[in-house]
Formats: sequence, C-alpha cells, structure tokens
Amino acid sequence: MKRYAGILVKCGDEVLLCKRNNNGDLPGQWSIPCGHLNEGETPRQGAIREFYEETYLKADNDIKLLGMITRYTRDGIKVKGLMYVFLMEVDKKIIPDLNKAKDGGEHTETGYFGVNDLPLHKSDQLGTIVKNLLNK
Repeated sequence: MKRYAGILVKCGDEVLLCKRNNNGDLPGQWSIPCGHLNEGETPRQGAIREFYEETYLKADNDIKLLGMITRYTRDGIKVKGLMYVFLMEVDKKIIPDLNKAKDGGEHTETGYFGVNDLPLHKSDQLGTIVKNLLNK
C-alpha cells in the first residue's frame, strides 16, 4: 500500500486548500498540498518536502499529526494508499507561489476557506478532519 503525506494550514478560522489540476490525481478537486512518501522517508519528512515542492513555502518542523485517511483510485472503489494529514497553524496567511514551486503546476489555484464555505465534501475523510478542526 502506498503512503502519502500532506499539510493542512490553519490561520484563525480558515484553512488553506489547493485546487488540483485536471490531469493528475484528484482532478479538479480541492485538497491539501500532499504527495507520496519516498523510500526511507518518514511521514513528517514527506509532508514537509511535498508542501515545499507544491507551494514554495517552508513548513514548520513542529507540524502535528491530525489523522490518517484512506486514498482511493480515481473511480473511488479501490484503496490505493494511506495519507498522513499534518497540521501547521500560522498567525498570518501564507500564500503559495505556484509559479516558483517545483510541482506548483499540480494546482490551478489556492485559497483560504472557513467551515461554511469549504469546497470539500464534508462527508469525505479530509472534509471531516477539516470540519472537526474548524468547529473546535
């Protein structure tokens, strides 16, 4: 089973999400900057690396594990892996630079969203994690 890791950025009562391009995994869906783990890489190391590669932003080393979610194939039927979701809380919004990021092209746009305007399916695993975080 493949392993993935990503970072959810929280600023006040909003979270940073990125809209995936239509060519790769999760086409056209909003998600967090994330990707597969390299061999020998811990979930924390992978999350920090992927976050930088996709946003051109440095993540704090003190990110906290929020939970794990199952990743499915595009048809939503077959399990393809497990994703570790980490939390990074910031006092001021940080804005990804998709043009400078090595893998910034994986996303078409970014934005901050509150619990009432989340572009996530609140019934999916990531949506549930985000909703629970913002409702605390």
